[in-house]
Amino acid sequence: YINRWNLQKRDPKLKLSPPKEPIIFYVEHTAPFRYRRFIKAGVDYWNKAFQKVGIVDAIEIRYQDAESHAHMEKDPEDVRYNFIRWLNNNVGTAIGPSRVHPMTGEILDADIILTDGWIRHFNFNYDDLMPQLAMEGANPEMLAWLSDHPSWDPRVRLTSPSNVNHVREEIARDARKPYAGFSMASADSALLGDDEFDGLIGHISQKNGMCMAANARSLDLAVARMDWALAMMEDKTEAVKEENKDDKDKVKDEKEGDKDDDGDDDDKDGDKDDDKDGDKDDKDGDKDDAADKAENEKKEKQDDADMLDGMPDWFVGPLLADLVAHEVGHTLGLRHNFKGSALHSLDKINSEELKGKQTFTASVMDYTPINFRCESGDVQGDYAMIDIGPYDYWAIEYGYTFDSKALPDILKRCVEPELQYATDEDTSGPDPLARRYDFSSDPLDYAKEQMRLVKIYRARILEKFVKDGDTWAKARRGYELTLSIQTRAASMMANWVGGAFVNRDKKGDPQNRPPVEVVPAKQQRDAMQFVIDQTFNDEAFGLTPELLARMTSEQWLDGGTHFGTSGEATWPVHDRVLGLQASALSWLMSPTTLRRVYDNELRLPADEDALTLPELLNTISTAAWTELESECPENRSNRKPMISSLRRNLQQEHAQRLIDLILEKNDRAAAYKPISDLARMQLVDLLKKIDTRIKKCEKKMDAYSRAHLHEVSMQITQALKAGYTYNAAAPPSMGSFIILGETVEE
Repeated sequence: YINRWNLQKRDPKLKLSPPKEPIIFYVEHTAPFRYRRFIKAGVDYWNKAFQKVGIVDAIEIRYQDAESHAHMEKDPEDVRYNFIRWLNNNVGTAIGPSRVHPMTGEILDADIILTDGWIRHFNFNYDDLMPQLAMEGANPEMLAWLSDHPSWDPRVRLTSPSNVNHVREEIARDARKPYAGFSMASADSALLGDDEFDGLIGHISQKNGMCMAANARSLDLAVARMDWALAMMEDKTEAVKEENKDDKDKVKDEKEGDKDDDGDDDDKDGDKDDDKDGDKDDKDGDKDDAADKAENEKKEKQDDADMLDGMPDWFVGPLLADLVAHEVGHTLGLRHNFKGSALHSLDKINSEELKGKQTFTASVMDYTPINFRCESGDVQGDYAMIDIGPYDYWAIEYGYTFDSKALPDILKRCVEPELQYATDEDTSGPDPLARRYDFSSDPLDYAKEQMRLVKIYRARILEKFVKDGDTWAKARRGYELTLSIQTRAASMMANWVGGAFVNRDKKGDPQNRPPVEVVPAKQQRDAMQFVIDQTFNDEAFGLTPELLARMTSEQWLDGGTHFGTSGEATWPVHDRVLGLQASALSWLMSPTTLRRVYDNELRLPADEDALTLPELLNTISTAAWTELESECPENRSNRKPMISSLRRNLQQEHAQRLIDLILEKNDRAAAYKPISDLARMQLVDLLKKIDTRIKKCEKKMDAYSRAHLHEVSMQITQALKAGYTYNAAAPPSMGSFIILGETVEE
């Protein structure tokens, strides 16, 4: 089932021989000269792999030239020629389709299509991108649930309020398709490029007819431009120090505010703190001197850099080479490998040991984000891949070796850490490492690093990102960029809850690994806590009155804009925040996640630590309702409520999720009954706490919090009564009529 070019040595006797017929790619004349060397670099990466199997210069690059007319007679649509095409539009696209002999798997023709939208077009559409990030990893079971419960659906919750009905109608139409519209079940093989699984379904020889490697690269480039505008591209050390100092001062002020006036003790403690801080500053000073020296050396080299579309060539060039190498990989027969990014730790990625010497992932066939360093490691590592990875070399060795007897030994290496594999159909499964856009061997480290960057960016939006003369709409775009990073990080970590590592090993393979290994309970708990910390609390969103007052929209429509991108001048703060909070609850409380947690309990011995359903639901409830555990509030008012507006929305959403779970018919999966029972218990306990709180503190409550708690109490009371009736045994069927045009199954 592999696809490959028919590459043969010109002289079989030689260990290294040129091919009889090389693979020739013609670079279309539309490709800008400023980017051509990086296009060539991305192609040449693969020649190193072919050289290891005995073929020198397996792939050649030739250029069309409109002035000299070189190769201008060749039509990119002619199947006799392989082209690298360059199109200009505002859509970030890269694709490497091929034509394959259906009986032999021989690749006959291949083209790579690149657009420059991911480089130039950094005003991304928030409404389009956020739902894509939030739905990463959704499987048919979850899609079916979301179609029946639209209020759970991130695609609904993250779109603009005016577009909700349209999105719900689209989801309802897709739900009528097989497997609730899951892309693998509904892929249309007639045309390539419009469905996620194009080329993989309905074809004898599989090929990736759609590639989304450039899609997320658009977001990363938008973040890079923001980073560049804040003059922080290479060194964020000072920014991190400022943030840590601000946090320390804030904590110190809070502690001092809680203490009585013990002046002498405070002075003594202050002297001790000053001494400690002084010693620490001396140590940090030595590190700073070394960092400053390294930074000066970097700047001297970078002064000679060319600026390409507003970005330095040393930054954007390797990103393009990386993207080209990915698409060339498809044209050579390789599929995506979404476990490639899990090779190294974040500290090792950002180290002198790796930087410029080795690739930071195992495969260029992953969707790897740009490596933006904040605090991890010792240096800013490579921003993008600098070569193809060890998995890619291994795949070429297997597919193109001339020694068929060596194949068994090549395959025995499948258990090596750098050769792990997961592809498109694995992304909706339980393996949290089989994900697009994650990074490092411990993605939680990467997610935390991203959120540290988000905090730095948000603190500088008004002061540094929006320049004098800029529209204030830029503040809105900047904040929504950070919210997109936050969404991607939380969504990525939610996949670890209920997760299980999947190994494609066969019986008899080295190490005798089981095909399914439950993610350790601690990793699941840490991932769950990260999602809660980044979505449940007001502080996670970094919103201030000063920022909200300036997050306006630019009422300007042109050929590249549609109505939804201009938006209302006032940013819909509660809708946007609740959209992410609701999505987080969907990730953690969807029946798919809960079923996986429940099933994993049985996969582990009873004396081994495991994340259980009661623990999961208790943790979420406790985090959502912390206000019920504190003392009665003092000095609260409608302007300073006991429960903030963002938290009230979260709590209402959480209670409704539990209600939905107890009202669900128990005819979907075996786990739904215990899920429903535990959800009912959560509601009973929550109702007791709310009623106790109302009875004890009602007179001290603000109107908002009081009304909110009364409303939730009433909803839970009615739901608990309705739940028993709703889940009663269904009455006998009385038959049905067949409408003209329907089949019996319909």
